[in-house]
Amino acid sequence: MDFSNLWSAINIDIAKLEWFAATQFAAILGTLLALLLVAHILRSPRMPAASIGWIIAIIAMPLIGIPLYLTFGERKLRSKINRKAKINTACDCKCTTNDPIDTILTSLGLPASTTHNNVAFHKDGPDALSDLLAMFAAAEETIDIAMFILRKDATGLAILESLAERARAGVKVRLLLDGVGSFSLFKGWLRPAMDAGVEIAWFIPVLHHPFRGKTNLRNHRKIVIVDNRVLWTGGRNFADEYFVGENGDKPWIDLSYRLEGTAVDVFKAIFETDWEFAYGRDVILPLEPPPEIETSGSRVQVIPSGPDVEGDPLYAAFLTACFDADERIIIVTPYFIPDHGVQEALKLAALRGVRVDLILPEHSNHRIADIARRRFLRELLESHVNIWMVPEQMVHAKAMVVDRHFATAGSANLDIRSLFLNCEVVNGFYSETEVNWLTDWCEALRLTAKPYTPRKVGAVGQTLEGLVLIGGYQL
Repeated sequence: MDFSNLWSAINIDIAKLEWFAATQFAAILGTLLALLLVAHILRSPRMPAASIGWIIAIIAMPLIGIPLYLTFGERKLRSKINRKAKINTACDCKCTTNDPIDTILTSLGLPASTTHNNVAFHKDGPDALSDLLAMFAAAEETIDIAMFILRKDATGLAILESLAERARAGVKVRLLLDGVGSFSLFKGWLRPAMDAGVEIAWFIPVLHHPFRGKTNLRNHRKIVIVDNRVLWTGGRNFADEYFVGENGDKPWIDLSYRLEGTAVDVFKAIFETDWEFAYGRDVILPLEPPPEIETSGSRVQVIPSGPDVEGDPLYAAFLTACFDADERIIIVTPYFIPDHGVQEALKLAALRGVRVDLILPEHSNHRIADIARRRFLRELLESHVNIWMVPEQMVHAKAMVVDRHFATAGSANLDIRSLFLNCEVVNGFYSETEVNWLTDWCEALRLTAKPYTPRKVGAVGQTLEGLVLIGGYQL
């Protein structure tokens, strides 16, 4: 008997058995994982269409659907929500107004509006940059920054050099950058600032531990806090186009402002929990309150929203404002891709006689967003919403004014990503001075715009719009 052939046959049979066992184990494990994910999807509050899509993907294409869901499927960071609950401990204040927006936001767990605030809006990009660098130069103890984009250009370099200089002078400087927004930065460019003592952390890097958040959840907030008492915030990122213009072009039209007073406490708590999540160190709250300053009594309410906040307070504030409006709603946003609720709120407001003015750039910096918005804009025109297009210049500002009694400005665009996926923060303004300033600013911008005239879109164009919406804004 040829034992060598027999042994070879036995080895082949064992290898086949091992392969069979491995594939069976993988199939059982994959089935169990798919069932667990399907059960999780059915328990989660999400649109039925989204639930059906994820379930079909996981069952029909598990090798693709399961990794996709694990990467993109959730829009809330539960551990971070628990940390954000500390904000009310650090900033314990109750609603003292009868305003429905203030009431709904405090009912959702946010700190109420406060009156001990000073607000100063920047007139343009150079003014905003000058104020920012002046704040850095005046810093004595701390500089805390959360920024979506820091770009390697003249503006980014000036800011980074200023931070390095303050760090060498003994100021504690912390810089939190978003892993996608500032993805193009190399550590070599950041090294001089780090060597000077600037601490840098990344919010959910593109390549990260799977349990440290989902790749599609971004920190889009713009927060600069100096010495725990002065805030610089709004819609501007740290790059040329937001301040001085890029390659000889005009700077983008944007909004930012300085704030001092009790509202800074809430921003400080937001930053600390964001830093804790990204840097992996515990934060002790409540924080030491900043020294008291003389204020103009501006009533301001901080509205954080996103994966790290329970519910969707920014969305709730927007809907409440639309339903409460009596005369006029003005909205400025670079990208307009609303969900059904926002779209219907605007249409119903216009149909009951409220003047609704929506101001957009004629061409934004994202072609895909311009395609996606067309379907919504056609519907709004049919409901008598006024749509205005600013030609030749990118509008990056995010603002809303309702009846000259409430206004917002901050980091959030009026699109699905900002409303439901990004970490955002805006300020709600209730005082006459700030509301009037924003009303006049929006109206001046509207006067530079032209009415929107939609072009005819055939079946192919409508199909493209639908594909863009599904592929680009539903993950």
